[in-house]
Amino acid sequence: MKKIFLLLLILFTVNFSYSQLMIDQTLTPTQLVHQVLVGSGVTISNVTYTGDLIAIGEFTNGSTTNLGLNEGVVLTSGTANNTIGPNSSNSITFDNTGGSDPQLASLITQNINDAAVLEFDFIPIADTVRFVYVFGSDEYPEFSLSSFNDVFGFFITGINPSGGTYSNYNMAFIPGTSIPVTINNINNGNSNTGPCNNCSYYINNTSGITLEYDGLTTVMTAWTTVTPCTQYHFKAAVGDASDNAYDSGVFIKAGSFSTNAVQVSAEYTIAGAIKKGIEGCNNASVSVTIPELLPYDYVVLIDTMWGTATNGVDFPLIPDSIIVFSGQVEATVTLTPLVDNVVEGEEFWTMVFQTSPCTIDSVTIPIIDYVPISFSSTMNDTMVCADSLLLKCFPIDGWPDTYNYEWTPSTDFVNNTLQNAWGNPSQTTTYAISITDSSGCPAVIDSIKVDVFPKINASFLPDIFKGCEPLVVTFEDMTTPAASQWNWFFGDGDSSDVQDPIHTYSAGTYDITLQVSSTNGCKSELVVPNFIKCYAMPVADFYMDPSVVTIDNATIDFINTTNNGSSFNYLWDFGDGNTDVTFNATHTYDNDGEFVVWLIAESDKGCIDSISFISTVIIDEIEVPNVITPNGDGFNDVFEIKNVTKLQSSKLLIYNRWGTKVFSADNYKNDWDGDDLPDGVYYWYLEYSTFFRDDTEKGTVTIIR
Repeated sequence: MKKIFLLLLILFTVNFSYSQLMIDQTLTPTQLVHQVLVGSGVTISNVTYTGDLIAIGEFTNGSTTNLGLNEGVVLTSGTANNTIGPNSSNSITFDNTGGSDPQLASLITQNINDAAVLEFDFIPIADTVRFVYVFGSDEYPEFSLSSFNDVFGFFITGINPSGGTYSNYNMAFIPGTSIPVTINNINNGNSNTGPCNNCSYYINNTSGITLEYDGLTTVMTAWTTVTPCTQYHFKAAVGDASDNAYDSGVFIKAGSFSTNAVQVSAEYTIAGAIKKGIEGCNNASVSVTIPELLPYDYVVLIDTMWGTATNGVDFPLIPDSIIVFSGQVEATVTLTPLVDNVVEGEEFWTMVFQTSPCTIDSVTIPIIDYVPISFSSTMNDTMVCADSLLLKCFPIDGWPDTYNYEWTPSTDFVNNTLQNAWGNPSQTTTYAISITDSSGCPAVIDSIKVDVFPKINASFLPDIFKGCEPLVVTFEDMTTPAASQWNWFFGDGDSSDVQDPIHTYSAGTYDITLQVSSTNGCKSELVVPNFIKCYAMPVADFYMDPSVVTIDNATIDFINTTNNGSSFNYLWDFGDGNTDVTFNATHTYDNDGEFVVWLIAESDKGCIDSISFISTVIIDEIEVPNVITPNGDGFNDVFEIKNVTKLQSSKLLIYNRWGTKVFSADNYKNDWDGDDLPDGVYYWYLEYSTFFRDDTEKGTVTIIR
């Protein structure tokens, strides 16, 4: 019943997708073996796979993880995709359709489930087969030192060179021991705090972000001795122990399933030379490499040698073997073509090596004649300015399909690798020319002396380097020695030929170029990139919505339409003592009247523009009294219509009870006191206009004295 309570957590696991490790399951098992797993020195046949195909795949991009392997084949007791990090579960589980396996079952006492088994036959061409791997599991660390451990193995069957045969012999051992690699044999206790069991080979990955498994082995090598040229059977298997929970997997490095066959190669001593031996020039180095250090001298036989060249005549004598000395993995013999001054055309020499009991390898070295390069050089003048020099050379012989040139000192040249090279000397100089060809043979060198006039050095300064548009800049020529001609290029398409020009810039960043000439014709140029920075002025603008409001609803939206840039700071002044710094603003006025509203826009470079408009708050509601007491007490002595003087226009008419008009006024000023009329009720009629409407009102007023 182990791990039942932890299995419930799987239902709530979040599937993160960091994807540092990439899994590809499009290749068949046969393709995985032939195209990914197998390296040099083995021949593969009869590939089979037993288990769920979801448990096997190709991994790549491992170099971005802590796996230690970049690419290869992965076998799991769950699904290959569950090896991808981050480590989001301490009990990752996938119950695939894989069953048991007899070799895995022989390693433990529990049942085997979810087994993934990859098998094939191979024929080695040398005496040791090896491959590189990493084992990982979510059994780590809590089930370390328990009887419930997932299991894996690398089993080989065939002739044992030490006697007898291998029969499903497990190659996965802890280095330097006969102890198999298992969870119980490599761990740091069941909580990663000890005791240590070969924990130098253990990686705690419980909080890893690139791989899923809670624990991994370090990169390990499985190997065993074999009889060359004989067929063997290999089997890699991994499975869950006892139940289907807590997956494990084994990662096998791409190309690492190989043998220790001798490798033969030929290189030439001059880098970049043609791949041929050249008399008196290019030598050939023939190297043999063994895959590992040996405690004894290893002799590699040269089985046969032949060719149109003569050993010991066209080159020093080549022996019939090469010795790789103890403690080394490589040895070299050098074929040095000798100069014999005889035109022989192309010759060759072939060496055949016995690289294993059942394989040979060979190298062939072409050998050619060579006549060294010779040349002459000239220049267009012996007295020139430092910036106008053309040097020429005329090579012959050598290997004339391609010549390579190098003029020195290189700093004086625009391009010092041309046959005819323009240079810019600052003083009398002796120039050297070096010529090589595609043979790679040593360069030939000649020199020529050039006398030059003093160099003129263009120089200038502006009175200002940056500012807001329009930016007026005065340039001061500071050339030494003094120039006699000037050509200014201001970077905006304009130019000038005066010594100290004045130029006005619009917004932008500008390269400044000054070309000068001296009286003797020497020239100089100074280009200063991004020298003048002219910042855009904001174009402040806004509109109001609405621009006229009533005191009862005195809120106005101010819409910012500033352009010519985007990185500005803004200040609104609403004309009533209130301000704001938002992009768009909304303001409610407390009083009626006309207000001058300002918008000030300032760029991050300090460029400022402003604009103002008038906002208007009006009163268009009136209140009319129904009684006046014109008795001279200073209280309610006149017919006062509240806010009438704030209307755009008005006309007041007053009638007595018999319909006789007793008072009339345009734009009434709140100044009618009854005109000594008798007490009583009077009728009034008011026509008026506001910004928003034309209206009328009527009513009665009683005079009481």
